[in-house]
Amino acid sequence: MAGEFVPLVMIPRYTSLIGQPTGGFTTIGMDTSDYSKAYVNTFMGPLAGASGAVTIAFQESTDQTNWTTCSGVSDTEDLTENGEVQYTPSLSKRWFRLRVTYASSSNSATFWSMGYLERRES
Repeated sequence: MAGEFVPLVMIPRYTSLIGQPTGGFTTIGMDTSDYSKAYVNTFMGPLAGASGAVTIAFQESTDQTNWTTCSGVSDTEDLTENGEVQYTPSLSKRWFRLRVTYASSSNSATFWSMGYLERRES
């Protein structure tokens, strides 16, 4: 059914991301072929470690190798401590993921990111 909303959990409550791997933390790419848009609320708790920006990026891909930023959001969205923000990335490719990046590899914080996918009109 077109316009139907389907629940989405990208990072479950309450997931701690400690340190930082090269390129940041990324969720597994999910097949969003049937969806046109996501409505995603993202929360970050207190930041431990060095100060600096924490950014997230909503990315999409046709092959799960080459990732680009989804339209409707910027290349990197800044998160604030103890803050929740809603994002609405548009989906035009098959695969969708979320990437979290710290300014310092000694940082850690608790996150969650969830919302809904909107089914594409056929």
